[in-house]
Amino acid sequence: MTHQLPQITPGAEPFFYKAESSAACLCLHGFTAAPDEMRWFGHALAQQGISTYGPRHAGHGVDYHDLARMRWQDWYLGALDAYHLLRQQYAQVFVAGLSMGGLLSLMVAATVPVAGVVVMAAPFVVNDWKLEATHWLKFALPFSKQPDISDLPQRIRQEQARRGMPVVGRVRYDDWSTAAAAELHTVMLRAADCLPHVSAPVLTIYSQGDQTVPPKNAAFLQAHIGSKILEQHVLQKSDHVLTQDSECDTVFALAAAFVRRQAGL
Repeated sequence: MTHQLPQITPGAEPFFYKAESSAACLCLHGFTAAPDEMRWFGHALAQQGISTYGPRHAGHGVDYHDLARMRWQDWYLGALDAYHLLRQQYAQVFVAGLSMGGLLSLMVAATVPVAGVVVMAAPFVVNDWKLEATHWLKFALPFSKQPDISDLPQRIRQEQARRGMPVVGRVRYDDWSTAAAAELHTVMLRAADCLPHVSAPVLTIYSQGDQTVPPKNAAFLQAHIGSKILEQHVLQKSDHVLTQDSECDTVFALAAAFVRRQAGL
């Protein structure tokens, strides 16, 4: 019966905003989150003439137990599939991502021709030894509670209402799979290895207020990236979810200007 089939959580549906140009941007959300994390970003770029597509990573936006079955290859290949869908329709394809989405964006850019990369709060070095320990901790602690106790979910609900969008709050898992966290750590390592092979122009955005991914990650990326064009910005007030926090409009403006400039729009 249909009620027994898995259902996508409201707000976790993929999005596509079509604009009238030959450029498109793939928008990749972060770990345990959903496309809604990139929805405002995608809408803002579409208003600037860039079509945007935000897919849902495998195991996300359904049930938190599903994430335990995923491997890093599922997320990377899903992003690569999405790139090829856009590449069949658009002459220039950019890739943008938040956090794990930023790592996946760099991995895609190291593999296929992209017009540019927007990297937001991507973690290469984090202040949490427990992340590396997840590779063995997953056998003793399959899941852990990771609720968002900040005021961000409420602020997101207020902004969703202001925008006339469905008020779904922050769409993410509060229960995290330890095995999936170990896969995230592997993505971090793989993305770091890919940096010398990225030749497309890159824009990075980090924040001094990020309690999860410190801005020193921008220096790590700068030291290892193969790109000759690297534009870097550091915000002051935002926490980790740059695309939905207090300086999100600045993020959107920086990204749109970068994409339009590189696309020659």
